[in-house]
Order: sequence, then C-alpha cells, then structure tokens
Amino acid sequence: MIAQDDLDADLAAGVAQGIITDAQAAALRALAAEREKARAAALGHEERFRFMRGFNDFFFASGVLLFGAGAAFFAGAAPIANLVAAATFWALAELLVARLRLVLPGLLLVVFLAYFVSLAVPVESWVGGLAHASFAPRVSFLDALGGNPAIGSTRGLLIAIAGLAFFARFRFPFALLPVAGGLVIAVMALARFYSGFIDPHAMLLLCGIIVFAAAMAFDATDRERATRRADCAFWLHLLAAPLIVHSLVWLLAGNAGNAFEAMTGRLAATIIAIVVVLALVAVVIDRRALLVSTLTYLGIVIAYALKTASIDQDKVFFATLLVLGAMVLIIGVAWLPLRRGLMMLVPSRVALRLPPVVSAA
Repeated sequence: MIAQDDLDADLAAGVAQGIITDAQAAALRALAAEREKARAAALGHEERFRFMRGFNDFFFASGVLLFGAGAAFFAGAAPIANLVAAATFWALAELLVARLRLVLPGLLLVVFLAYFVSLAVPVESWVGGLAHASFAPRVSFLDALGGNPAIGSTRGLLIAIAGLAFFARFRFPFALLPVAGGLVIAVMALARFYSGFIDPHAMLLLCGIIVFAAAMAFDATDRERATRRADCAFWLHLLAAPLIVHSLVWLLAGNAGNAFEAMTGRLAATIIAIVVVLALVAVVIDRRALLVSTLTYLGIVIAYALKTASIDQDKVFFATLLVLGAMVLIIGVAWLPLRRGLMMLVPSRVALRLPPVVSAA
C-alpha cells in the first residue's frame, strides 16, 4: 500500500512534469481516499497505526536512543546543556521526520525533546521558594519532576509545550501523547497542592475522560481511520485508558494502595463490573486500548479467585496467565460479531460518529 505522503508526492511530480493535470491529480487523490476507506472497512478497523516502514526505522531509532542516553547523561540538570540538547534533537527531527519521514525514530525524538525541554528551564530557581514542608512526606512520580507541586506543574507544562511545538511543525501524531501527558502531570501537581479540597483520583479520572473525549473527537472526523487523525486518536486513547481504569478502581476500592492485598469478594465484583462496562465501550467505539488497560486488574481478580479456590500457590501465576490469555483470544475472535450486535442498540445519531460496522461477509 502506498503511503498518502508518497502518493501526494508522486501526483505532484506528475503535475510538474505535465503528465497529468491538476484536476486529474485531484480526482486520483479522491479515488485513492475512497479506496482506502473501503479497504479499512474490509479489514475490520484493526487499529492500524504507522510504526515502522522498514528496518531503516529501527536502525535510526537505535542511533537516536544511544545518542539520547549519552546526551542526557552529560547534560545532567544544567539548563544550558539541556537547551543545546533540545536544539540538537529538533535538528535531528528536521532530518529524520520532516525529510526522511521515519516514524519509530520520531517517537524517540519526541520523548527526548520533551525531556530536555523540561530541564532546559531553571524551574527550581524560579519557584523553589514555593516549596512547603507539608509536601515533604508525600512521595510519588510527581516529586521526581521537581520536589513540589509548583515545580511538577511547570515541568508538566514544558513537556506539553514541547510536544505541541513538535506536532505543529511535523504533524506527528505521537506528539499529542506528551502534550496530553504533560497537561495531566500539571493538573495532578496542582491537585496535590489542593488535596485537602480535591480528591486526586477523582481529578485523575476527570483528566482521563477529557483525554478520551479528545481522542473521540479525532475518531469522529475519520470514521474509516484512513488518515493521520486516526493515529492521533490512537495515542490519546492509549493514554486515556489507564487513567480512567486506574482512577476508577482506586475510587471504588476506597483508595486501597495495593489492589491485590486489599482484594475482597465485593471489590472483585466491582472490578469485574468496571471491566465489563469498559469492554462494551471499547467494542462500540472499536478501540482495544481501553480494554487492554483493564487486563492488570482483571488478572488480579483471576489470581484472587484461583487463590480462594485453593489452587496450588506455585501454579496461581501461570494459571492466571492461561485464563487471562484465553479470555483475550476469545474476545479478539468475537470482536466483530459482538460489535455488530451492540451497534444495533446504539442510536443512529451516535452510530454515525463511530466507525462503520463491518458486514458478516
């Protein structure tokens, strides 16, 4: 299958050489778009996303990873060094993403760029005075971003800005993930600051719902998933799913720190209910990411049930893998028939914004 960018380039070259006219090129683009929609429907919307076009992607990605790790070590926490590193990785993106259109190296470039940009600003010296002793006992991944909510929020915004700049320049779908992720970090840092008034897990759930809504907005404009908008939605769904699942379980589990240790029959039933509801939503919107994010908690419930059934403790782990794997395979095989049945219950106004149903034939 010819990529859309390659097709556009070939058609533009044909027009420039006088082989075809502008009108003919436009007609061919429209024909290619319609055929891609039909092809997507025939494949059953398998959530295809561009990851690699060949081993060249992997080769360059290895170089980016090695170079980025070395640059991160020598840059340390020095703002100027990180600024230079960020500029270097932007220049690499101009070559590898804009010119060579490599996808896998682009993913790593976005991550490294966001990392270096977040350290290129001396946030500590600007907001360090806002640190408060009450924050000291609270330890989480946000503390690693600076040690207090003000620093964590600022660094989250810097990550989002870096991703947004990358997306604006290269139209690279994956860049939306650090944009949304950085904003979530910033919001959660502020939620920690006001934890006496706001439940952080309720805020995390709200963030997940907002990211999910953004992903659905992209999906609604590309029902056949034939353009980059579907890729944008994919990465946002990949972020939204764990945020929603994790926060729901925590809220309904009474903020239990360890789901397995806090597991009870009632909590297990609650998790199963959450998984069922999210599975139905995942099937209706035809996105598997939402369901995949529930597998960890579903595995915990299965392990709890096996343990309660007095299964040999040495066999519980592998028995859980066996049962969980079988469930995933069954759902995968039944995905399209199940979706056809569920979509009959969805109002037509809503169905028109979702991927079309694949016929049984």
